[in-house]
Amino acid sequence: MLRLWLTRRWIVATLVAVAFGVACYHLGLWQWHRHVEQQTKVTAIATNYDSAPRPLSDLAGRLADLPAERQWTRVTLTGTYAEGSDLLVRNRTLDDNPGFEVVTPFTTDGRTLLVDRGWVPSGEDAAVTPVADPPPSGSVEVTGWVRTAEPSLGRDLPAPQLASVSVQDARRLVPALDTADVYVVLGSQQPPAAVGSHPLQLLPRPTEDLGPHQAYAYQWWLFMPGGLVFVVLALRREAAAAAEPGDPASGDVGPTDDGGLGPTGDQTGDGRRTPVAAGATPRTRPAKPKKVRIWDEEDG
Repeated sequence: MLRLWLTRRWIVATLVAVAFGVACYHLGLWQWHRHVEQQTKVTAIATNYDSAPRPLSDLAGRLADLPAERQWTRVTLTGTYAEGSDLLVRNRTLDDNPGFEVVTPFTTDGRTLLVDRGWVPSGEDAAVTPVADPPPSGSVEVTGWVRTAEPSLGRDLPAPQLASVSVQDARRLVPALDTADVYVVLGSQQPPAAVGSHPLQLLPRPTEDLGPHQAYAYQWWLFMPGGLVFVVLALRREAAAAAEPGDPASGDVGPTDDGGLGPTGDQTGDGRRTPVAAGATPRTRPAKPKKVRIWDEEDG
């Protein structure tokens, strides 16, 4: 079987199987990293979401690079909203309904951050910016959760729409925004916003589901040896087929046309073989005399 495996066809098949195993390893590693990332997020939500609020100024030195374990930290901040400066983030669903999230610049302690005030349903279509009730005017005390901003999706949308809660994209529309790449999700505010004809719904508690990433990682790693197992089984089957009686490569030519067994031994009357003793010369049947037909004799 080793000689068969060293043929070009089986060497190529082995290399493909090895490449398949390497790919499965890296895909499993990718899914595992996603699991660890999701687990860190869930742990941060469980630890910080219901904790006592703390002043945003306590995190001032960490806002530029908010660590994963500080995501969803509950904070309080006092300042003023920039009225008439709402930005709307499209393609947001709430209870399976499409809509927008409304983020509004909020100035506190000399810095301007985005506050996600909640969700409003879509208009007639995505190109139509829906109307949302304005924020309260004057000094407002906001309680919410600080989060790292979302990455820019690089889409060119009509103002004041955004494709994601990206501070980078929002800064093009509101240049006064702070350099810290964070925003605050609104939980409550005092005084509350006046109830109008287009109220906002506060965002619900984020999901704490770990997702299927861990199971996917284990599945990919279990698939790793699959290619080599297939090659070994196929190689053994081909080697076994080549060694079957009657195959020239096996050295066993089997029964002859006249009922004999050639060099492998004799055949008895009941169809059984008689083995050839070691060192003995296999017996062969004597050739039958050629039949002479009557007309052949007459022609002769």
